[in-house]
Amino acid sequence: MTGDSEDKNLERVDIVIEQSEAFLSSSVEWLLNSGIRIKDGNDNGALYGWKCLIPPSYPFVYSEITGYAISCFLWIHSELGKVEALQAATEAAQWIMRNMNSEFLLVAGYRYLNSFVEKGDLSNQFYLFDNGMAMIGLLNLYKHTKEINLLTLACNMADSMIKYFFKGSNISLALVDKLYKPLEMGENKWSTIPGAYHSKLSLAFLELSKLTGNTNYARVANSICNFAVSLQKSDGRFKTGSSSEITYLHPHLYACEGLIYSGVFQSNEKYLNSGLRGIVWAAQQLNDKGGLPRDNSEQCVEQSDAMCQLLRLLILCHSDLLELLDQSSLTNMIDRLHDRVLDFCLTSSDDNRGGIKYHLKLESACSWCTMFCIQALRLWQKRTNGQLKNDVRWIDYFV
Repeated sequence: MTGDSEDKNLERVDIVIEQSEAFLSSSVEWLLNSGIRIKDGNDNGALYGWKCLIPPSYPFVYSEITGYAISCFLWIHSELGKVEALQAATEAAQWIMRNMNSEFLLVAGYRYLNSFVEKGDLSNQFYLFDNGMAMIGLLNLYKHTKEINLLTLACNMADSMIKYFFKGSNISLALVDKLYKPLEMGENKWSTIPGAYHSKLSLAFLELSKLTGNTNYARVANSICNFAVSLQKSDGRFKTGSSSEITYLHPHLYACEGLIYSGVFQSNEKYLNSGLRGIVWAAQQLNDKGGLPRDNSEQCVEQSDAMCQLLRLLILCHSDLLELLDQSSLTNMIDRLHDRVLDFCLTSSDDNRGGIKYHLKLESACSWCTMFCIQALRLWQKRTNGQLKNDVRWIDYFV
């Protein structure tokens, strides 16, 4: 009986691997060739935030996500050998450069549907975080092409971000308008206030410091990370609002990503340990289905971007996490989370195939969730197939 049970388990693993690989392939195809990426006109190279499925429409172009797309397409080119992805990365970068203002900053995006009011007037919003993600993309493309104008533009962006969003090296604002005046959009809008999630900017500032030799950029990165650590509770949870006890998992995991990167990049144990504690807290929020809720309130919907973020981190930080979690528990978390992510994947035979839903009940396919997803699936596949080295703690072109 034991032999039969083991055979069935191996057969199930093979089936799940096959499903995972099939979705990865269709997801890459969706990002590169579906309507989610604009391939002509003034916005050539940009990505929409999401596609509404019923009726089909694309509400808005998103600067942050187009910045992510540069790194994502470079990863697809490097990791999966897709030659056409390099052109897609280049076109995304060209859109970023065309849409910078005189201070080398980007507005949040542009509405394509007048009825889309969910995010306010995107063309009057400059987010620190969004510009940082675009800056990372430009730096990643610079490392690949060695085109000096990309590095120059990244420096210009960094200097303007410091000028308008920082006091000295300390973060002071998250969102300003076209006159660079502070914008606030309510306490429940975690993305409009300085938070631990801004530690992900360290991916840009530390890389820029390394490439230019300017230590001020590293000083800014460390200041943001210290700020993030100051917002962490004793149980590992990062505050995502100034007063609420509700923590949103998406920005919480951004904080973990930035601190893990900074900890590994600089051999800084304080940052690394803070990020690891944050990962453990997030893993403790997994529900009975293996999914991750949007926040830590009692009854909350699952959110795929956070699920994919956690799956990446559990795999990348596996060896470090074994000091905090036992092997069987960690493996179980990774496999259950991976299986639940597959439930969010659109498998229809039309041009929506390959997109990933943000929430299961929302009839939309989300571009950034799909980007996070393909990296998470690839890491899981390599880990499951024994292709991932034990000392891997980060990946190039992390989105």
